[in-house]
Amino acid sequence: MENKKEQKKNIILSKYLPLLEGHYVIRSLEKNDLLNDRNHEECFIIKEGSVLARDKSGKTTTLNKGDPIGFAEAMVSRPYELKYILKEDTIVFAFENSLIRKIIASSSSLMRGIAKYTLDRIFHNSKSKTYHLIDDGFLSVQEDKFALKEYGDGDIIFMINQKPKFFFYVESGKVQLVSKNEKVIATFNHGESFGEMALFTNTLRSVTAKSVGKTTLQVVSAEFIKNYFDNEDPLIKFCLLSIFGRLKAMNNLRNLVL
Repeated sequence: MENKKEQKKNIILSKYLPLLEGHYVIRSLEKNDLLNDRNHEECFIIKEGSVLARDKSGKTTTLNKGDPIGFAEAMVSRPYELKYILKEDTIVFAFENSLIRKIIASSSSLMRGIAKYTLDRIFHNSKSKTYHLIDDGFLSVQEDKFALKEYGDGDIIFMINQKPKFFFYVESGKVQLVSKNEKVIATFNHGESFGEMALFTNTLRSVTAKSVGKTTLQVVSAEFIKNYFDNEDPLIKFCLLSIFGRLKAMNNLRNLVL
């Protein structure tokens, strides 16, 4: 019997795949599906088996049941960033890349903004300004619903292992995410958001967030996000969770935990 951790990890398999019949085919994963020198027409969720993912520095992480392959690249029409190696016979749910791009393009401004911001983190695209999609398309028209909260230097915004209650948009100032070993693993400045992944994946905080200097944040409640997210098409929610899964894999390769 799978333990609770495995069940939570496989929410894509247990909750979303049953809702998406007709949008995918089930087949064996082939070596040609994993070549990283070309654009692909499909992306995958592992149904059975495992795949090794290796970055350019040689670091590796293993992808198992419920893990995505190629969704991030599908959304931006680019070759695989990682090198994938079949570890064993593997069965996948295969989705057409064109469908993934179409469904993201038709989603709400919040979903598009968070998807594109997550892609920036996956591909380390520091020059992108996609966070403005979240601001202009969502927060600015919702400002009556969200409180502004001020923090002083060193104030704790949330703690590791806390249940997520909010996600945050930096109105002014700076926020650092700190590991349990007090290592600074990410910094967020004006115009950037943080804390959304734990809300959407319903997982405990894996880091502590601290204010650096005086910081003002817009605070978006978990209840609001849940209601907003629940009204989205299941395929949109599935796509967002898939790129969150990819970001988690990238954080593992970078020795980060977000």
